Amino acid sequence: MNLRYLLLVSTLVTACVFSSCSSAGESQEVKDYKVQCDRGDVIGCFNLGVMYEDGDGVKQSNTEALNYYGKACDLKDEDGCENYARMKKKR
Repeated sequence: MNLRYLLLVSTLVTACVFSSCSSAGESQEVKDYKVQCDRGDVIGCFNLGVMYEDGDGVKQSNTEALNYYGKACDLKDEDGCENYARMKKKR
């Protein structure tokens, strides 16, 4: 299993333990990742892709997942490219 994925999952679990995990509005974590991604941070883009693909902390959306994996791939992230290609094949 991908190390970044494990780190993301552990971060999400920790965040849910210490804060509410309600679906109302975006969590601070999602907002932070979006800011990071907008600034060209590949980890923020990749993590958003995982979150949207799995519906962890956000409403599940393959369209959004594909978008963020694509951004990670554009930033030369191998895992982002692999996930983008895998999801693109499913369409």
